[in-house]
Amino acid sequence: MRHLLVITLAFLIFSCSSQEGSRGSGDLQLTILQDTVLIDSGEELVMAGASMFTYTLSPDTRFLYNYDRKSMKLEVFDLNQQALDKKVTFANDGPNAVSAYVMAIRTFPDGRIFMHGFDKSGLYDLEGNLTESVSLHPTDYFAPDAETSFSFKTEYVFLDEQTVLIGLMNMFEHIPYMAKLDLKEKTVEMIDFEYPQKMEKFSIILDGDGMKMASMGSVYKQKYRDKVLIHSDMFNETLVFDPISSDYSLIEYNSLLTPNEKVGGQKQKVSSREEFTEQTKILGSQVSFGRWVWDESTERFYRLSSIQQPSENQDGESYYKVVLTVFDKDLQMLGETLLPDYRKRPGVYFVKNGTIWIHENVDDELGFVRLKVG
Repeated sequence: MRHLLVITLAFLIFSCSSQEGSRGSGDLQLTILQDTVLIDSGEELVMAGASMFTYTLSPDTRFLYNYDRKSMKLEVFDLNQQALDKKVTFANDGPNAVSAYVMAIRTFPDGRIFMHGFDKSGLYDLEGNLTESVSLHPTDYFAPDAETSFSFKTEYVFLDEQTVLIGLMNMFEHIPYMAKLDLKEKTVEMIDFEYPQKMEKFSIILDGDGMKMASMGSVYKQKYRDKVLIHSDMFNETLVFDPISSDYSLIEYNSLLTPNEKVGGQKQKVSSREEFTEQTKILGSQVSFGRWVWDESTERFYRLSSIQQPSENQDGESYYKVVLTVFDKDLQMLGETLLPDYRKRPGVYFVKNGTIWIHENVDDELGFVRLKVG
């Protein structure tokens, strides 16, 4: 059995809450307890240690599910026990087959897992059995002769078990629409949504050397009460979207610790992979706002933002300044604070019972840096 590694650091932080341009005011005092924990996988090799591209949490946050496309196995981790619970093998053919390329997974309240694939999607039980086919493929919602090259983004929310709010895209442009899908009736409602045009200046398009590729930035969506919150890694703000009326309002925040948006400066159209990588690095070195994560126990949202910093000495490597921002249930910005002992760009993170869990690769074992926020 592998042993748990725990390193604990405690520090008291007086966090300043920005007032101009934000909905928060006053000072927030935070006590943050930081440790690192290694998840016990026994003698099993787990792919979640190296990366968690396709993961989800159970509604009660007890279980973490990570799907490995190569082995077609769902790794189930019990976060309360801090151990691997089991692996579930999915079929690549037959009546219970999953997509050859699963792009995203979600949990349903009844315990089933929604597997969103490039060519097929469906709801599966934790024995790997298909219980219901569900389509998120554009050809099932748009007529074959429709004058569109729309595809669906993997960032979407279930408004209920029948209705999905999803973004639209094609390879080389932002599309000023979202789509509301009725999964049962296979109907689509197009929603005017001009926000993606705001991100246009941060796009990078590769068209050359026989390759086509695009970087459009990240947009995050999450259901909150009867609204949907939409955030971007580009801007210090949130959109509050009403899926019934299709109206939305923009809340802008002001940070005293980071810029409030990327500055751009990259070349937008390139003709080689080398140029594409170079221009992507320019944007990647600028401020990046992470996903908001909701904690039911504290009724707060938490967000990690980061910005690359130059080396502190001539021969050293650059590092990241990481900032924790806290928002209340009314979307007011309560405060922000620098994390002095975390200097990497945060990858996957989530919150559980007032503690932020940040994915950590510990020699290809699954670990987490945990921030207990009090």
